Amino acid sequence: MEMNDLLHAAVDSGASDILLATGAPPMFRISGDLQPANLEAFTAPALETLCKQVLTSQQVEQLEQEQDIDFSIAVPHLGWFRFNVHLQRSSYAAAIRFIASDVPRLADLGLPPVIEELTRLKNGLVLVTGQSGSGKTTTLAAMIEHINQRDPKHIITLEDPIEYQYAHGRCLIEQREIGHDCPSFSSGLKHVLRQDPDVILVGELRDLETIRTAMQAAETGHLVLATLHSSSAAGTTDRLIEVFPAGEQQQVRSHLAESLRAVITQRLLPDASGQGRVAAQEILVATRAVQTSIREGNSHLISGMISTGRKSGMQTMEQSLKELILNGRIDLNAADEHLQELDISFATV
Repeated sequence: MEMNDLLHAAVDSGASDILLATGAPPMFRISGDLQPANLEAFTAPALETLCKQVLTSQQVEQLEQEQDIDFSIAVPHLGWFRFNVHLQRSSYAAAIRFIASDVPRLADLGLPPVIEELTRLKNGLVLVTGQSGSGKTTTLAAMIEHINQRDPKHIITLEDPIEYQYAHGRCLIEQREIGHDCPSFSSGLKHVLRQDPDVILVGELRDLETIRTAMQAAETGHLVLATLHSSSAAGTTDRLIEVFPAGEQQQVRSHLAESLRAVITQRLLPDASGQGRVAAQEILVATRAVQTSIREGNSHLISGMISTGRKSGMQTMEQSLKELILNGRIDLNAADEHLQELDISFATV
């Protein structure tokens, strides 16, 4: 089997992800569900040979040392693929994410109008959060491309690995890949501040120093867009603050209250048409009341502010799901699992 043939077959099937492991056939994730490809199960040697078709000798050496490696490759006329190759039970395994060649447009994603408004900010911190595979990268890419088509700005991205590739529009866009163009998010972000950016995209806020520097950048005249693994917009503020030592947390609350502009928490649900998925989003906008709650440590009040803050562009996940159902973009049966997970009843929706 050739990796190129497998990637084409996955895209032709409408798969967003491909999972490879010894003893199983390739598994395609289509509209959120895993489906086995009509191919034979991999032996360990066959899967190792397949993975090595896309690995350089340096990457093979790194994989043997660290048991895990992330990278991306471009396939002509098809798109980009983000790879994670790792070891499991002493044999090769891989998770592959398909990234379309075209950068998505905000209008095509059907997101709430407040998302477009956030792209007009001159400074501050905007976070897109959610579980792995919840579409965070796609939402941020659409926001970057919207700025690129509208404003003459300097945008610098820090990504691990680079996924969507932007063409210069009205903006000058530089994309730096962690491990190739800079050693880490924290190091790259410190140097980015000396490179005259207007907008900074941080692929992930992974550690204390990256979070600290991102807030500093947001307070000093830059618009910082970043992702974070968090299950709710209201809980994101506590998640950020708890990274810091206890003695710093009160000061960090003040800095976060000043720098935060919005938190978008999202999850993907099957489209009612059966084609693709739709993003449901909880949106927190940092109004004066929200800033005060963050500063004073009253984050338990933020959920209520989101539910009553529709005029400011806020919405709860429950309100988002209701709107998607009423607009026919998802159906109740498809949303049932997500409603139960969020402890939302059908009667409420």
